[in-house]
Amino acid sequence: MSALPAPERVEGFGLYNVSVSPVLRPSSLEALRDALAACAACGEAPVFRGAGRSYGDASVNAAGPVIEMTGLNAIAGFDEATGIVRAGAGLTLGALWKFAIPRGFWPPVVTGTMHVTLGGAVAMNVHGKNGWKKGTIGDHVESVSVLKGDGRVEEIPRGTPAFDDIAGNWRCVDPIVEVALKLKKVASGYLDVEAFVTPNLAATLEALDRAKDDWDYVVGWMDCWRTGKGLGRSVVHVANEHALKEGEPRGWSVAEQIADVHMGPLPAPILLLGLRLTASGPQMRLVNLAKYASAAVHGRHRYRQSLVAYSFLLDYLPGWNEAYRPGGFIQYQLFVPKEAAEAAFRKALRLQHKTGVVSSLAVIKRHRADPSPRGYAPDGFSLALDFPVTRRNASRLVGLCRAFDALLLECGGRAYKAKDCVGSVERLAGARGGRP
Repeated sequence: MSALPAPERVEGFGLYNVSVSPVLRPSSLEALRDALAACAACGEAPVFRGAGRSYGDASVNAAGPVIEMTGLNAIAGFDEATGIVRAGAGLTLGALWKFAIPRGFWPPVVTGTMHVTLGGAVAMNVHGKNGWKKGTIGDHVESVSVLKGDGRVEEIPRGTPAFDDIAGNWRCVDPIVEVALKLKKVASGYLDVEAFVTPNLAATLEALDRAKDDWDYVVGWMDCWRTGKGLGRSVVHVANEHALKEGEPRGWSVAEQIADVHMGPLPAPILLLGLRLTASGPQMRLVNLAKYASAAVHGRHRYRQSLVAYSFLLDYLPGWNEAYRPGGFIQYQLFVPKEAAEAAFRKALRLQHKTGVVSSLAVIKRHRADPSPRGYAPDGFSLALDFPVTRRNASRLVGLCRAFDALLLECGGRAYKAKDCVGSVERLAGARGGRP
């Protein structure tokens, strides 16, 4: 390969960050070597892209080419005794769980979408709804293999300084080409889920903290539109592995997992239309009100749900992010230490109302401290906030994110590059001596 391909439009998942870049799509190690040689011959530094599911600008490159890694997606081996699978960096979590569940295994950490690649997950050191119990995906990676500048593949085991420099290093110069990941053995493909409401921010934080040791998965959806005494009210979902009863299906087939996905009584096209009509306007206040009211009416209740339905529900509403066009949307995720969480999140909620830009979707989680050199999760909480971008709110939204930056600096919080695209991440890193 002697020349780069013609540029094309490349978007982040939030559709707000866009570049026009040459995109190279190698399907083998040799093709990847050729792609890197082509970039070097043109004096261009590439950005490595997985499935493009980062909300921000991590997988676009305004200054040059993009190398998409999804073609390196083969499963090289699986040891059923240890649960360790070796797979190409371009393998998605979706392909991985479909391989794992018939064998009685599940990925130890999954994001809210199954369309994330293993290489991208390690580069961002992603977390999931079981952040307290299982930490980040880097805690379960046995080794990563990278392609060095001289063309050789080097396997780097966990527990070494080189490994610590890769997990969470989203702009690593040497691309990850293979990951050895320890899967989790599961007796059932189902979870016992409990849902309940919390009336305000203090109650929400208390409920998540109280649940963290007894439940494997702990997450809350927060209504950011509510003010006054109901500020921070939420619907909390906690879950543990389902204890099988005699005669019950194990849920170890792909068909059983997918069959348990229910989007509600309305067909997907109607839901997408409704999202498009409400996503960027004040109507989201009514959507949030309806969601909270429905959960409150049901009271605290338990139900069985497949791992796929619990983990990846929005993946079965294809193209839901398109509802935010033409401006797209951004997500800012604040990671805050436990002792500072109530004051910090209260301020973050009030800042939204003060600026007139309120999150359309907010998710709160409990995390254990990530001790890795590039760790972003303290012993505390995170609040992920989705904001549509419109002509009317764009400047106020950027100002709000700058206020969030200052809030994180003030309370000892941290930023997460997989989500953020407008916060001053570099300034935050500099303030902590280089730790993002």
